[in-house]
Amino acid sequence: MSWAIVCESSDLAAQCLASAQHIGLAVEPIVDDKPCAAALGLISAGRPTAIVYLKAPPLDDLVELSHAARGRSERVALALPAPSDDQRILLEVAGELGLCAVSELKPLCALCALLGIHALDAAAASARTLNPADRARLVPALESARDGRAQFFNVDALQLGYRSSSDAQPVRLGEAADVREALLSLRRLDAQQREVESSVEVDARAVMDVIFGPKRALSDPASKNALAPYGIPLPVEELCGSASRAASEATRIGYPVRISLASPDLRIWDHPDLCVDMVDNAARVRDTFRQLIAAAEARFAAGPTSSSGRILGVVVSATNEPLAELGVTASALPHRRVAIHLGFADPHGRASGDQTATILPAELPVIERALRRLAGADLLLDTSPAQRKARVDNIADLLQRIAAFVNDRREQISRVELRPLVVLLDGTVEVREACVSVSDWFERNA
Repeated sequence: MSWAIVCESSDLAAQCLASAQHIGLAVEPIVDDKPCAAALGLISAGRPTAIVYLKAPPLDDLVELSHAARGRSERVALALPAPSDDQRILLEVAGELGLCAVSELKPLCALCALLGIHALDAAAASARTLNPADRARLVPALESARDGRAQFFNVDALQLGYRSSSDAQPVRLGEAADVREALLSLRRLDAQQREVESSVEVDARAVMDVIFGPKRALSDPASKNALAPYGIPLPVEELCGSASRAASEATRIGYPVRISLASPDLRIWDHPDLCVDMVDNAARVRDTFRQLIAAAEARFAAGPTSSSGRILGVVVSATNEPLAELGVTASALPHRRVAIHLGFADPHGRASGDQTATILPAELPVIERALRRLAGADLLLDTSPAQRKARVDNIADLLQRIAAFVNDRREQISRVELRPLVVLLDGTVEVREACVSVSDWFERNA
């Protein structure tokens, strides 16, 4: 049966057909501006299906395709030819979801040829008979050969072929560089997620009391009150509405303290000057309170409407030295999955765009691989095995709890932001700033 290859444009369809003809692969290009919906119909009909995306696909598409493929025990192939900073991340995430993903059309055809003969373990085949140059090109994608029956061979000076055994029908795959990428996509399947569930027993009424109301972004204190029943680690802190109360709570918590403005209309990650660290005595606490309130009022007055925003006071919290600061955004995906975007939240990390993504709930190795995709991963993971395990375990546990919160309230909330999620020197974590965005669900169901 020929492969149905859904393309977003006629140009891509023509290129795909030419690439497939080059290796004798039977394909039927289909042009559709909604490739995921078209592919889901083909998968449900039992057709071998591949998709070529012109632009980076949303994570929703990957989850839908993964769910459909798992339901029929099929493999779905993707090509993401448009170069982007997110391409490498999407290839990894697709593999974790059980999708075979490559970056160009010729590797896609090589991949389809291998999937067509169910050669999922082709990376373990022998390359002994290849000429030295092609064997060297394939080495980065090869595992150690488990037996001598499956092997790659040179069809001619340019193309490679594959046979699963000495008496099996050989297939042409294309040039060595394209075969290498196809094999790497198959190896990413070794790390695919198993279907796991993440749930936390909570007092649902306590959460509902906080989030009930119109569409809005909750303040940091309110967001933390909504997340607290899920066991989210939070710093020792107190919301204070007066300078004297702030000084009293700072004394109780113990100096030095961190003082930040509490307002649903001015986020600290957008206005870092509205947060002061290492305040070390009561007099400075009172002065800082007045300065932050005055700065916030001036900012509201200088706004486009010159209207006053909401100021709840300040949050006085314990100061612990951070090892790293991460930014996390969580939002609901189909089939009870949750998209997690995370990256370094310090000024350098934000400026460099050091971010990655993963899909939860997932097993611990999947979350660790997501962390390793960050360019600055060594800051978290380049340490002793025991320390690395403690850090990864604590980050993973917090992310799974956030995923459980999003799944339980996926209709009532649109997303959760944590900036920063702080990794402390002892490997523990805490959420210093949070924002839960409530959807219009309560208004629609009033």
